[in-house]
Amino acid sequence: MKLREPRRRPAASWLAVLGAILVLALAVLLAQHAAAERGWIDQPSWLREALAALDDRQPSTWVLVGGAAAVVLGLWFLVAAFTPARRSHLPADGPGDLWVSPRAVEAIAADAAERAPGVLHAATELRRRRLRVKALLAPGHEATIADILESVGDRLSGLAELEVSVQAKEGGR
Repeated sequence: MKLREPRRRPAASWLAVLGAILVLALAVLLAQHAAAERGWIDQPSWLREALAALDDRQPSTWVLVGGAAAVVLGLWFLVAAFTPARRSHLPADGPGDLWVSPRAVEAIAADAAERAPGVLHAATELRRRRLRVKALLAPGHEATIADILESVGDRLSGLAELEVSVQAKEGGR
């Protein structure tokens, strides 16, 4: 039985919260309007005042700008709603359903690179399927990028299929 892939929150999740707040604000506006129309409160209806302010034959500049902004915002909401959530973990090779976090892959790769001969320090960065290793080499040591690539590749074998690149710089004396 294949379980669901671990995913991040969809891009549209915060839009749902925003939509709920807007619906709540509309409910408050309509409740105030109903209370004012029935005479339960001594204030005029906010909805009636807003509609009276918009009763103009020529659209003002702020209405046109607001309409254009609403169209752009609506299109952005549609794109966010149909964009699938990104995967939060990387699948590991093997028969089981095993997933590895990107931070764990970065830590394992940095440790493997630091264990390569002549490497003083290594830092890693994982973006999608590309792992970048930055290594600081000991001065005068004959460490090569191939040694670092082999060390990292051996350690990550079976964990995730990644494209690994190495940048090596010799440290000062």
